[in-house]
Amino acid sequence: MVADIVGRLRSPGFRDSKLTIGVVTFNSEQQSLIEDLLDEERRRDPSIEPYFAEVELEPLFVKNLESVQGDERDIMYFSITYGPDLSGAVSMNFGPMNREGGERRLNVAITRARHELRVFSSLKSEQMDLARTQAMGVRDLKHFLEFAERGPRALAEATRGSLGDFESPFEEAVASALKGKGWELHTQIGASAFRVDLAVVHPDARGSYLTGIECDGATYHRSATARDRDMLREQVLRGLGWEILRVWSTDWWVDRASTLQKLDAKLHGLLAVSRVQRAEEAKKEVASAAAEAAIAKAREEAAAGEVAPHNGTVNHKGVQADLGLGAASGQDTRPRGEREVEVYARNISADLAVPAATLVESDPANVVDAVTASAFFDRSYDQVLLTMIAHVIEVEGPVLDAVLARRIARAHGWQRTGSRIQEHVDALAAEAHRSTKEDVGTFYWAAARGPELPIQFRKAAEESARTVDETCMAELVALARVVLETGAMGDGAVVAMVREFGMKSARAASRRRFEKAMELASVI
Repeated sequence: MVADIVGRLRSPGFRDSKLTIGVVTFNSEQQSLIEDLLDEERRRDPSIEPYFAEVELEPLFVKNLESVQGDERDIMYFSITYGPDLSGAVSMNFGPMNREGGERRLNVAITRARHELRVFSSLKSEQMDLARTQAMGVRDLKHFLEFAERGPRALAEATRGSLGDFESPFEEAVASALKGKGWELHTQIGASAFRVDLAVVHPDARGSYLTGIECDGATYHRSATARDRDMLREQVLRGLGWEILRVWSTDWWVDRASTLQKLDAKLHGLLAVSRVQRAEEAKKEVASAAAEAAIAKAREEAAAGEVAPHNGTVNHKGVQADLGLGAASGQDTRPRGEREVEVYARNISADLAVPAATLVESDPANVVDAVTASAFFDRSYDQVLLTMIAHVIEVEGPVLDAVLARRIARAHGWQRTGSRIQEHVDALAAEAHRSTKEDVGTFYWAAARGPELPIQFRKAAEESARTVDETCMAELVALARVVLETGAMGDGAVVAMVREFGMKSARAASRRRFEKAMELASVI
């Protein structure tokens, strides 16, 4: 935990962020140990000393659970060092948590953070047996750890025992139709007034939900105002981690078949996105473990004197980093070996960086029952096209208008995308999806990845899968930020962008687009 804190304090831009830090421990012994470890880090690196100075408006503090009552910080660290004994048994004695009012102390401790709460625990929630204690504080601690480990889905599952029945015939009709499509649903999931009408179980992870579906049924009509109905309730649910789809009863009764088809297509689109995200998370876990192992190895080698100095630089796989040695620098007073380890470990970590997200190419023919090329321009066929378009945008968005039309055309067996096809697809896409215009064309955005939200650069699986002109500027800016964080500048940064994009070289037009992205990333 101390290493994480010090790493945060040293990170570029943290001082400018004006964020403050506090630490809450479970007892005074933990408090003293963490204070001693931080004091040692302050002696090693005087650059972090200002964060502890009493003249600071909110200096970094370390307090135990019983003395943190009125304190707040932007980032709070919560230290839980309970765990099994040598025989593997876990005592259910958690100090203040076992006493009367322990739940109130816990509530105070975990609500001290304004911006972020980081939990360090040697005990998992599954190791806590509530059958062995009646203490409310211990019960709440277990559920809190479940949430810290698993996120919002832990909240949903904690209330699964209180599932309600359908609140309206409309909800029941929607649920029945979706079950016919192969989806598993739970009703009235959540707590208090903020329940999700229908929750779709994730097919790949049955302990979590793919999305929630809101129906304008009884709960909707009980809300007092339009703001409550359409904004506040949905904001609360999204804040709890829910992806929300909405079904209107008027649409359902007027055209049940097409409304169901649209809903089913959106679910398949969310499932495709979720599978990509889950695969990326798995890659990150593997890469993170590899990086940690490499850093640990580097520290061991330094301790044994195996990292040799190279005239003030460390060379790892051709990468040289100035260590700022010598009296002229005056910035880093740590021993030479310790600084070499840091740079060596940093270079190894860079080599083991987590791969960028992968661009997945959609197949719109998979989300409709049949594709009929001869009916492409018929009004009666619009719903089929809308379903296919929604799928492409959900999976690939932000997607260029030309790429979207090409996907739809190929699904109908056409190798060329004529102007009539392009115009027809554009007209349908513009009806239901947000878009942004650039000099290369119009980009359509998925509902869960709007232009106002941060976006990650996605690397295509093959070099020919996507061109620079087919990539929206927001995504190129995200790539530029990643490159800038490595320390690359000027022409070298543009070359790095070209390589990260998966290209061996870039024509003039592509290079200008990379340069524009780099300019925007440097300003934002």
